[in-house]
Amino acid sequence: MKAGVPAMGMFEVKVKLASLTAPGRTEEVSLLVDTGATLSWIPREVLQKLGVTALSRLPFSLADGRRLERDVTAVLVTFDGRKAPVEVAFGEPGEEAVLGATALEGLGFMVEPVAKKLIPRDLLAL
Repeated sequence: MKAGVPAMGMFEVKVKLASLTAPGRTEEVSLLVDTGATLSWIPREVLQKLGVTALSRLPFSLADGRRLERDVTAVLVTFDGRKAPVEVAFGEPGEEAVLGATALEGLGFMVEPVAKKLIPRDLLAL
């Protein structure tokens, strides 16, 4: 989860984040779309500005095999007119800010890697 140049096919999107308990308190951030990350990683300083606190602490496995624990919480994420509550991890300094798979699923977007954009889709039901 190091900052750096995005790999081919990876791209960034701007999203609006808000506190679930104070939705008027918002922050706009640029996140790297990463379908390999379960949760979105939001810089701790951004989450603190929103006034959110950790709900729990969960273990994560990194691509290089290392394991770590991070605080997690939930925020309201808005992108391209769609809004949903999303579970996110508190990113620490030096870690990439990413939009992960659960946020993409919850908001109803799929990744178009060649065009480097998110495409709206219907959510799936029974």
